[in-house]
Amino acid sequence: MNRHSAVIDLENQLTVRFETELGWAEIAWHGNQVSRFAWLPRRMPPDTSATSHAQIADLTQTQQELVQDIIDYAAGTPIDFSQVEVCFDQPTPFRRRIWEACQQIPYGELVTYGQLARLAGRPGAARAVGSAMSQNQIPIIIPCHRVIAAGNKIGGFTNPEGIGFKERLLKLEAAAPLPFTTPSKKQKSARRPK
Repeated sequence: MNRHSAVIDLENQLTVRFETELGWAEIAWHGNQVSRFAWLPRRMPPDTSATSHAQIADLTQTQQELVQDIIDYAAGTPIDFSQVEVCFDQPTPFRRRIWEACQQIPYGELVTYGQLARLAGRPGAARAVGSAMSQNQIPIIIPCHRVIAAGNKIGGFTNPEGIGFKERLLKLEAAAPLPFTTPSKKQKSARRPK
C-alpha cells in the first residue's frame, strides 16, 4: 500500500491518486474544498505518465489527513466524513440540499430515496434524489451508497464495478446483516409456474 501520486491539473485543482484496500482512489480539491472523488476501475492502473507530479508532502495537513481517513475507511475503520468541506459545481438549490442531507447520513446507516427526499425538504421527490445520487461527484464524502430503494432494495450505483461495489461498501460498514435485497439474474428471468 501507501503508493500515491499528486498532480496539479489545468483547472487549478490538486488531484491525488492513492491505493487503498478497496483499490485505487482519486480525490481532487479546489482550494480547501473537495471537488471530486472516485474509486478507479480495478482493471485500469493509475495513469501517471502524462502529468506533472507534486509530492504528497505538498498537500496541506488537512488534505493529508483526509487521504489517510479514506485509506483507513477502506480498511474497515469507521470514519465520519460529515464535516469535510465540499465544493458543489453549481447544483440546483434542491440538489444541493439532497447532497448536504446525504453527507449527514451516519456510518453504517441506511436511508431510502424517499426518506432522503423528506430530509431535503421535498417529500415525494424520490426520483429526483435518485438522479442527484447518480450525479454525485464526491461519493464516500457524500455517501450515496447509504441510500437504498424502497422495499429494502439496493437501488442503483454509479461506479465502474456497479451495484456489487455498493454492496461491498455497505457490508464494510455493517455491524449486522444487511436488510436489503439484491437482484440476481435468476430472479429476473424466473417465471411463475402456471
